[in-house]
Amino acid sequence: MPQCTIDHLKSSFSPIQEILSKHKVLFIETLESKFKQIESEFNSEAITYCLEKYIGAELDYTTPGSRRIGRMTTIIPRFGAYFRKPLSKLSNQVLNELYSLMQDLCLRGYLAHVFLVEASISSAKLSRGDSLYKAWIPCIYVSDPFEMGARLITFIGDCTESAFKAIYDFMRQNGIKSGILFHKAGSFLSMGKVNQIFTYYVLAGISLRHAEVSGN
Repeated sequence: MPQCTIDHLKSSFSPIQEILSKHKVLFIETLESKFKQIESEFNSEAITYCLEKYIGAELDYTTPGSRRIGRMTTIIPRFGAYFRKPLSKLSNQVLNELYSLMQDLCLRGYLAHVFLVEASISSAKLSRGDSLYKAWIPCIYVSDPFEMGARLITFIGDCTESAFKAIYDFMRQNGIKSGILFHKAGSFLSMGKVNQIFTYYVLAGISLRHAEVSGN
């Protein structure tokens, strides 16, 4: 599966920079300064370790059951279980493309925490991949995302809109559907099973950054 590199982080940052500067949430100079700092401190090895295990589990279409990693219920199933048949027909190359799109949703959540939650860049307290993963997974589902507040939800929705569109376009192009034809892309916290699955990739990214800098 793809490594999570600085180039991936830059790619996820570009649309966020455009949205936040357009709405004057942060000055362009502040955005660039904060990104340079996070870029210099980005722990590619640890983040790759975490996302590879998490997204790899989401793409698992062979294991019986539909429970997601870190969840005791199946209210929101893992992607691979929800789309077993179409995923089983995809080549490894196409599955890697899907992995990258899921990773982009996670990284946008990660960067949303950096720019919209952290007043200044916080130093990482967890640098080992296994320690970070252990602290991170329980954090993903513990809070109600609607408690973030309308303004923050709106900005996260704006910052992830193009990522939702990209993954829905990919699904259409590769015949990944479950009885309902997707007439348009979903969005962060919007209704629908597939939207809920993707929303939690964004929330997973937010939680990953939280775990990295808080240590728990």
